[in-house]
Amino acid sequence: MAFAKRKPLIVTLINHLTFDGKPSKLTRILQEIMPRYEQQAEIRIVETSVDKLLETARAIEYEQEADILLCSGASAEFLRKKISTTILSFRMGEYDLIRALNLAKERGTKAGILTHQHTLKDLDELSSLFTVEVSQAVYTSLEDARQKVQTFVEQGYRVIIGSPTVVDLAEAAGAEGVFAINADAVRRTLDEALAICHSRSQETWKHQRIHSVLKHLNEGVIALDALGKVFSVNTSMNNLLKLIRPIAIGETAAEHFPDVDISKVLSTGTAIENRLSIRGSQRLAISVIPILEEGLVDGAILTCQEINEIQRAERRLRSQSRPSHFIAKYHFDLILGQDSRFKRAVQLAKLYAHSDSTVLITGESGTGKELFAQSIHNASYRQKMPFVAINCAAFPETLLESELFGYEDGAFTGTRKGGKPGLFEAAHNGTIFLDEIGDMPTHLQTRLLRVLQEREVLRLGASEPTPLNIRVIAATHQDLQKQIINKCFREDLYYRLNILRVSVPPLRERTSDINSLMMRISKNLAQGNVDQEKATNQVLKALTPQLVQHPWKGNIRELENLVERAHLVSQFPNQNHSTEALFPELFSDSFNQSFSSKKPKESLKASGKAAEIVHIQKVLDSHNGDLAKTAKALGISRSTLWRRLR
Repeated sequence: MAFAKRKPLIVTLINHLTFDGKPSKLTRILQEIMPRYEQQAEIRIVETSVDKLLETARAIEYEQEADILLCSGASAEFLRKKISTTILSFRMGEYDLIRALNLAKERGTKAGILTHQHTLKDLDELSSLFTVEVSQAVYTSLEDARQKVQTFVEQGYRVIIGSPTVVDLAEAAGAEGVFAINADAVRRTLDEALAICHSRSQETWKHQRIHSVLKHLNEGVIALDALGKVFSVNTSMNNLLKLIRPIAIGETAAEHFPDVDISKVLSTGTAIENRLSIRGSQRLAISVIPILEEGLVDGAILTCQEINEIQRAERRLRSQSRPSHFIAKYHFDLILGQDSRFKRAVQLAKLYAHSDSTVLITGESGTGKELFAQSIHNASYRQKMPFVAINCAAFPETLLESELFGYEDGAFTGTRKGGKPGLFEAAHNGTIFLDEIGDMPTHLQTRLLRVLQEREVLRLGASEPTPLNIRVIAATHQDLQKQIINKCFREDLYYRLNILRVSVPPLRERTSDINSLMMRISKNLAQGNVDQEKATNQVLKALTPQLVQHPWKGNIRELENLVERAHLVSQFPNQNHSTEALFPELFSDSFNQSFSSKKPKESLKASGKAAEIVHIQKVLDSHNGDLAKTAKALGISRSTLWRRLR
């Protein structure tokens, strides 16, 4: 970021009692030394008379825009009260005085020294070095200087040392005026003026840089100096406050923010953060941060934002910084099943994905309730937002509350410094899945009910709620209506959850899907190894008679376990025993019956209705497709067998 810099303008104003147009001694000195400063500054010389001193100085200030004005002591003191431009006066140094006294000695006369307002402290020590009588006096005004010069002349002082004005007065009174300032004194004054200009330029450059940065910020910002006055304000601040006139440079910030104690920040260095300020219908958050320079407060930065904008920004940040593990992996195309009741459940879930209402998924453990929940989320407009799942039965009661709702710093012993957002906040703009909702403690059900009603969450130990934008999906294997009767579940919460409902059937009621499910699980385990997949399927085929008759209390999860065992058996066959010989050890806990090499009973009446189709097909295969023998073995007529096969 570059800013154009110009050379400082230094104007030397030389005052004569009667200006006759001839260059003064000071002018000639300046003309000699100016070339060495031409790369550092622009130096101009302006000569004028006493009666036009103020008029000339004001013209220099407004027309030439001088950075610094140089003049003699009396003129400097007079002009400082009339104009705002920085004024430096030429000062007499020790060597200047010695030179002037030496000149008086050569003239063989007494020397009078006339200075403006202050006497020379080391005069006594210096005058002892010369055989000349020295006397000094001070003046406060032009008329006072005239009288003091006249007194010196009357007392026999023929050499009078002082400023250009004093020199003019002395010569007018018949004495010799000695200009006490030589080239070295002028150079010292010019060097001091350049140092001031450089420091001021650096400060101006810093202010320009700050202003350039501030104007690109969306939030309103004011930069204040150590007195609380504005030295920079960005456009956003004026737009935000909707003022009739913009905040002006040099104004006191307290005029516009009377309810914010800015003076306390500047005096103590203690920041004010997010102070609520009401302006009509506007709710503003104001912060004042001190600027420290070498440990001292050198100003402050005041920022202002609309609270609604802060909340929008917070929501954007929360959506962008969501943890990577809050992601739903499953989609509806991964849900397998041709059972009519199961397909209806999938169709309902797809329909509910387009709604934002709460969904309650019921079904036994292991039926795939979370798979449904993730698929609903991934089919909704919230699919790019977080999916947060929590098992309400897996956490201790005290831990569940802090995990769900979060806590503030110091809410209880062992809290994380700065507090911690809960899972509801983590799910902001997305979906939260509350699995096993029927096992949630009763007192937490009350807090959950408020979250569902108000769509806001109150952290433990907090006084202000946090607004939420979430979709809630709950799941349970419990009969919630029985839970309500037993006073274990709140009835009002039940009706808040049971807006849209999906009932996932157990595996024993959809045995026709067992084979396709096994094939998918087997394929996933094989990871592309076709031989392993075939070997696993061969082991599963040997288990077919037991599969259709098994109650599947663990549902899909139990089926996955069984297929994984079959995969293990097919991968590492026992050398001393046949594969079937290992079944009692590997699968007895699944089927809970002894495995026998004897043929199972073929009677159809011995089989359950759910196993009819598989059993008929097996018996038909064993009789090589002979319907008569198959019907006789099953204990039914051929016509009944034919109807069953159709």
